Amino acid sequence: MMIKPGITNLDKCVDSRYTLVSMAAKRARMIGKAMHMGITDNNGEKPVTTAVNEIMDGKVGYVRSGRIKSAQEMEEEKFAAIQNMTEENIEELHSEE
Repeated sequence: MMIKPGITNLDKCVDSRYTLVSMAAKRARMIGKAMHMGITDNNGEKPVTTAVNEIMDGKVGYVRSGRIKSAQEMEEEKFAAIQNMTEENIEELHSEE
């Protein structure tokens, strides 16, 4: 059985599929515990289905930690430096001609 919404729609809600899987698993565990304790009946839906729908609806989100943000910034700086080096190399090649 296929879960709706599809992965292409869910990809737009997060920065990576790893984040999506992690969010859905954590939320599904919360929902499963609530069902077990009798807090919610979930209208017959499985916890993963409910979790995925909540992510798609924007009811469940995530916050990046400081370390991850700084790592992403470093990667962006590396990419910019490589791009600048490449542009400089292209300019040097054109000036030699």
